[in-house]
Amino acid sequence: MKGEVVLTEKENGIMTIFLNRPEKRNALSPEIMNALPPAFSAAAEDPEVKAVILTGKGKAFSAGIDFVSYPDLMMGKLGEGNFRWLREFLTDLHYNLNKIECLEKPVICAINGYVAGMGLELALTADFRIATKDALFGIPEVQLGLIPDVGGTTRLTRMIGIVKAKELIMTGKMITAEEALRINLANEIVAPDELMNSAKNLARYMIDNCSPVAVGLAKKMIDLGADMDKNTSLEMEGICQSILFGRTEDLMEGFTARAQKRRPNFK
Repeated sequence: MKGEVVLTEKENGIMTIFLNRPEKRNALSPEIMNALPPAFSAAAEDPEVKAVILTGKGKAFSAGIDFVSYPDLMMGKLGEGNFRWLREFLTDLHYNLNKIECLEKPVICAINGYVAGMGLELALTADFRIATKDALFGIPEVQLGLIPDVGGTTRLTRMIGIVKAKELIMTGKMITAEEALRINLANEIVAPDELMNSAKNLARYMIDNCSPVAVGLAKKMIDLGADMDKNTSLEMEGICQSILFGRTEDLMEGFTARAQKRRPNFK
């Protein structure tokens, strides 16, 4: 609908969620950040949705934080010395992004043209990032006298390692899509007119070939296991596997389909 800052479309098991402020390069306003959790909750609760694509309308995925609405909101509070408000405010933002990361369905971020600052922190919550060849990536908060505070220092470091995370965060420089691919910040780079097809093809492959419950548990296990000690992680693998063995119908379908050299029909 006109005026909505987040739009959704559903087709063939894929929900596409669009940031919809193209005239502002999809700068992240409070309205967008508050609209994203309900959109992802709808994807989580809809049994027809097997995968999600997150992208931006227009020429950019997101230029980052909205430098009009957020500074006005924040400076009014901080000018009064209310720093506790900032911590509570960041907790709300963390919740909004965690809502995406915790979805037990694959999330593909389709990055068109430009992603910076909090926009990149948003993209980091996805499981996969496909970018156009002309895309630029960056997290320039230090150039504003700040640090990335909604997952930049946390998710980015875990994703690409300390050396490259320090380089991006401590310089604030932008990098090309090719460099993002090289350091594992992107999974694939494509021509601009192939972006959505590539994202949908990846989603379609998982929907057609993989158990949705197994995909969801694998995602949980990878995300949680990254911060666990080895033995706890191995124990959790066994727990997840026991859940899947309890789903006898899907398990038998997977093995039967492989033996018959056909696509499985998971329930």
